[in-house]
Amino acid sequence: MAITDKSILRKQLTDAGLGRLASAIQAQTKPSLRLTATKPSAQPVSRLGGRPNLPKEIRWPVWQNEVPLAFIAQLDLATLPSVRGLPLPKTGALFFFYDATEQPWGYDPKHRGGAQVIYSPSPLSAHGVRALHRDVDEEARFRGLAVTSTPEVSLPSHNHPLFRELQATEAEWNAYMAFHDPFQRAVHRIGGHGNEIQGELSLAAERGSKRKGADSTSSDWLLLLQVDSEPRTGTVWGDGGRIFFMMQKDDLRRRRFDCSWLILQCT
Repeated sequence: MAITDKSILRKQLTDAGLGRLASAIQAQTKPSLRLTATKPSAQPVSRLGGRPNLPKEIRWPVWQNEVPLAFIAQLDLATLPSVRGLPLPKTGALFFFYDATEQPWGYDPKHRGGAQVIYSPSPLSAHGVRALHRDVDEEARFRGLAVTSTPEVSLPSHNHPLFRELQATEAEWNAYMAFHDPFQRAVHRIGGHGNEIQGELSLAAERGSKRKGADSTSSDWLLLLQVDSEPRTGTVWGDGGRIFFMMQKDDLRRRRFDCSWLILQCT
């Protein structure tokens, strides 16, 4: 369920049979931007897939054995509404890349480099479209769709600790799963709570980006971009899952986008 007005959320939760948990759920909401894929586009706009408006002086990102990464999305930062708690640059552009062929999960440090985020201080309109790297697999050449952004109240996932702390009953848990369906399609998002499928994103990012089996030492991970499986672009993550580009807040403030981390989750 898309929530754009936090003031009516409590009533919606109560009507869904979640009155006992409504205040706690509402307290854990976060602002975000819901991205909606619209029409095919090759323009210098926020977009999923296609060819990027990547500056020519920036080398196409590669990783293991110089394998070129697939282009996933670009964001025109100056046109995006601000998201409280997500300190994005106010100008310039972000470009998102991923090994869409091997699809590393991000649960192990060896996956470092399998997804990369590049920041350019110049706007997308300053650069023509860039041809995809000649060695990008045909199946990783995605169709370009422009996206629009809408402020949305993002809800905590069904994995959130509050449901354990408040000892949610099976009926309450099932009611929340129906209210906030984690398998709804297609949900693309900037900031806020990711639409988790398998587990807590911050914990997965903390463990994967350090060493296998390490305990989480920080909950300061932020959702930079969530990209769902999107049939119209040709992207399918695992068995119809989602990819989540994550960053720690301090790295984002310092624009250290090379410190981003990707998690893949699927059903």
